[in-house]
Amino acid sequence: MNLNRDTFLPKAEATLAELDGAVLEAISHHGGPGVESLAQVFKDGVSRSPAQLAEALCPGPLTDIGFAAVVMRGLLEPRDEVLDSPVSEATVITGNARASGSLNITSPFVVLGNLEVEGVLEDCGPDSTVVVVGNCVARGLRTSGNFLVLGDLVVRDVIQGIYNDDSLVVAGDLSVRFLDENDHDVSCYGEVHAEHHFENGRSGEEAASLASVFLLPGLYDVDLGEIHHDQIFEHLERNEPVFAETPQPRQRREPDRPTAEELEGIDVAGTVARSPVSATPRDVVYAQRKTGEVWLLRPGVFRVHIYDGEKFLGTEPSPALEATKASERVTFWRKRGDLFLEIERFDAIVQVHAGYNNGTKTTLRFAFDGPDAAAREVRRLEARYEGDFLRVTTGIPGRGPLERELARYGGKSEYTSAIVKGTTLVTRDGESQRFDDEASALRALEDWLAEKRRAGFELKILEWKPYGLLK
Repeated sequence: MNLNRDTFLPKAEATLAELDGAVLEAISHHGGPGVESLAQVFKDGVSRSPAQLAEALCPGPLTDIGFAAVVMRGLLEPRDEVLDSPVSEATVITGNARASGSLNITSPFVVLGNLEVEGVLEDCGPDSTVVVVGNCVARGLRTSGNFLVLGDLVVRDVIQGIYNDDSLVVAGDLSVRFLDENDHDVSCYGEVHAEHHFENGRSGEEAASLASVFLLPGLYDVDLGEIHHDQIFEHLERNEPVFAETPQPRQRREPDRPTAEELEGIDVAGTVARSPVSATPRDVVYAQRKTGEVWLLRPGVFRVHIYDGEKFLGTEPSPALEATKASERVTFWRKRGDLFLEIERFDAIVQVHAGYNNGTKTTLRFAFDGPDAAAREVRRLEARYEGDFLRVTTGIPGRGPLERELARYGGKSEYTSAIVKGTTLVTRDGESQRFDDEASALRALEDWLAEKRRAGFELKILEWKPYGLLK
C-alpha cells in the first residue's frame, strides 16, 4: 500500500493528538513532533511507499521517522516477515520481524511490530536509522546510529554504544547484562535493568578495570585501558560465553611512573641533580632497582636521558655509523608509559634507540673491539631489560603490528615507514610484498631499512598499529 497526502496527514493529526507518556517523550528526544515536517515528504503530491517515506526522512532526527512509524502502524495491514539477509536498502516491515541469526543494518529500517534477533543486532550510523514500534529482543546490540524502540528493549548479553553522533532511545524498559554507553547517547524513558552499566563519558582505563571483574580474560586489556568489543561480539555471534562464571578480583593498571618499590634504594634526588638537563624527580619514567638505572623524560621539553647506575650515557662523542644494514636487532616495549628500546648491532658498533610511542627518541652509539664483543654487549642489554620490557618482533602483544617510522630533514620534512605482519612487508611508499615465510619478510625489511639509511633516513619513532597494515 502506498501512502498519500490525503490519508497520511489526517492520520498524523489524529495520532499526534493521542501521543502521550513515555512514547511521546521518546519520539521527542530530538525535538517535538509535528505534522508539518511529515507534510514536506508529500509536497509534490506524489504517493510514497512506506520504504520511500522512511528513506525520505533519514538520515535525520528520530522525531520525524519515529512519529511517521506510529502513523504508519495505524494505516498499514500487519504482515510478519523472517529476515535471512542484511538490511541494505530502506525497509519497512508492517508486522513483526524475526532473524534466526545475526542481523546487520546499513539502511533505514522500520518495524511496526516487534523485532526479534537471535544473534547480534548491529546498525551502521549514519547510513542506518532503526525504529521498532513494538519490543526489540536480541542477544547483543552494537549501535552507532539512531535507534528508537517504543516498546521494551531486551538484550541478553551486551549493548555497546559507538560514537557520539547519534542516539539509542527507548520508551519502555531497557534490560541487558552489560550496558556500555561509551560516548554514545543512550536514553531510556522507562527503567534500566543492567547488571553492569558503564555510563556515557566513562574513561577507558576505569572501564577496563571494572570489566576485569566480570568479563572473560582476553576481552579487555587493563594496561591499554580497552574493552575488546570486537572480540566480545564475535563470541556472541558464535553463541560463546563472554562473562566469567564468578566475579574475579579487580585488576588495575599499573601507573606509568615507577612505583615506590621500584625506586627503593635509588638516589633519585642525587641522580636528578647530576642530570645534563634541568629535571625533577617527577621526570623519572623508568627505574631499575637492581642496577640503579634511571630514565628521565619530560615530553615536549627534553628527550630520554639514561643514567645507567654510574653515569649518564651519551655524554661522550659517538662513533660514526658507516654500515646501513644491521647485523642484528632486538626490540623491547614497555606498556607502562609507552616506552620502547631498540638495540641494533652494526658489526662492532651497538646502537641503542630509547623513547616513547609516537614521540621523540634518543640514539646512543658504542664502539667495541670487534663484532664478538659487540654481540656480547647486545646479549648483556637483552638480559638487563628482559622482564621489565616486553620483547617483540613484528607484533606487540595486545596491541598490533610494530611500525618502524623514519624521517629525513632536508629543507622539507619527509617521512616513511614499514611494517611486517606475517609474511607481508608493507611500506608507506606503496610497496606491498608477500614472501614464503616471515623470516624472508624480515630480511626484506632489513634491506628496505638499509636502503632508507643510505638515503639519509633515521629512525624517528617506533609505534604500534592496532588496526592492521598501513593504508
